[in-house]
Amino acid sequence: MSDVNPGTSKKQVALILAIPVLVVVLSSILFLMAKENVINFGTVNRGTLIRPPVPLPELQLSRNDGSEFMFDLPDSRWLFVVVGGTDCRGACEKMLYLTRQTHIALGKKTNRVERVYLALDGTVSPSLRDFLEREHEDMTILYAPASPFLKAFEHLEINPRDPRAFYVVDPLGWAMMYYRAANTDQLELAALGKDVLKDMKRLLK
Repeated sequence: MSDVNPGTSKKQVALILAIPVLVVVLSSILFLMAKENVINFGTVNRGTLIRPPVPLPELQLSRNDGSEFMFDLPDSRWLFVVVGGTDCRGACEKMLYLTRQTHIALGKKTNRVERVYLALDGTVSPSLRDFLEREHEDMTILYAPASPFLKAFEHLEINPRDPRAFYVVDPLGWAMMYYRAANTDQLELAALGKDVLKDMKRLLK
């Protein structure tokens, strides 16, 4: 005679039959969560995607001489954009250094990325201009009116001019991703720089 308890056998059979149902239910839940962007399995980027991306050409970024900064040209590059005002201190200054070090770390692909300081409050101060020329000589200074810029980026989860953040813009002028440091400690910035580098190497393939 078998020592198997009939009640136990029924429970085991029920459990076996329930597994496929449970898998289907969990799969459906995960699908719905992904569809609503509650979770995201479709990207390996470490930066935060901007959805929808923002077309910077519509904001008419200008150079020091007043001429418009053009996108979608044969020599257009990816941009690291640090947003600030007439001055850039504290966390803003740390973002300048972070983009500089990451830019250098791109090695042979450095010439495919341009660093930009975007001033929203008018002409940068003489002290900031001297600082950029001395410490960040490869950085391009651009200007944009604050109100349209802030309006265009108001759907972000961060303040559009957060001093601990910077934007990645593609050669067509689409601001498509941003990075934000939780703090400006050296370890945090180093970790963020590694994330930026991994993303950019993938984008620049």
